[in-house]
Amino acid sequence: MKKQGKGDKYKATVNHKMKILIFGNGQIGNLYLEFFKAKNIPVEMASADITKLSEVKHAVSSFRPQVVINTAAKTNLEWCSNNKLEAFNVNVLGVGNIAEVCDNNNIYFVHLSSGCILESKDENDAKDEDALPNPISYYSWTKVWGENILTFKRSKLFKYLILRPRQPISANISYKNMLIKMLTFTRFVDTPNNGTVLEDLMEWTYELITKSVTGVVHVANEGWTTPYRIGKLLKKYILPDMPVIKITKEELNKMTPEKRVDTILKVDRLKGLVRDVQPYSKRVEEVIIQLAENLKKEKPEFVKAEFDKTLAQSRARTIVNEVWSQLISEN
Repeated sequence: MKKQGKGDKYKATVNHKMKILIFGNGQIGNLYLEFFKAKNIPVEMASADITKLSEVKHAVSSFRPQVVINTAAKTNLEWCSNNKLEAFNVNVLGVGNIAEVCDNNNIYFVHLSSGCILESKDENDAKDEDALPNPISYYSWTKVWGENILTFKRSKLFKYLILRPRQPISANISYKNMLIKMLTFTRFVDTPNNGTVLEDLMEWTYELITKSVTGVVHVANEGWTTPYRIGKLLKKYILPDMPVIKITKEELNKMTPEKRVDTILKVDRLKGLVRDVQPYSKRVEEVIIQLAENLKKEKPEFVKAEFDKTLAQSRARTIVNEVWSQLISEN
């Protein structure tokens, strides 16, 4: 994977006491792999099926890490609803397997959960880490259960950190990037949400790990914007012919098989632990500008392949636009 986005932030440092094993070969897992490699920290991507305890044990015993980061998950809401058993096995039992191995080997476990287990009524209804989860999709339920099984019957010495990101975005060209998905949309709600810039998450995670922070931390940028405002920025900087039609939440719910939550995560704890939590609205614009540059530089066949994959998901939940292909012809 190419280094994209704010790669210049990935300063080369060495921490000889840190050796990191990553589970999950997706967008976030690969960004972590790139990030820690750039810091000259020993890091490896585990080749293991986390639903099989024996494979998790083998991956850990082979690499002998001090830190394990789990990014492995089934995240598509519609897929999880239609494949409940497999989603449960990965998002719940898989987490339990990694936690068990980390606990038995005195390894610091960092688990990526999700902010969508919480729902806000409006922009003033920010949820802190102690708020009671109220999932509205099967996927969200599996993330709650994953947090629960992580701590189930563990030793008193078990050290873990649960990170809850919200609607991750990046300048990275990936079909899992919310911004790439939104470039295929036509209709957007104007409801407040905050989100997580993945390039920022990399730095936050590093700081949290070096401080051995435990418990739950909401990892989102401060403040909020709306999908409609993001759509307007995508139109401004990347796809001028993109239709950006404002719709109500009720109209969205009629279009999507699985309902989406609106969430504002309170990030006071994060701000007290790391140096730089920038406003979401500011960072969204910066990331979109960088994404525009990355799209221009990338090979057309790679861009098309990523859009083809995201279109398959977009068509299942919304009306896609006809102009996204301009991004390929312009390269």
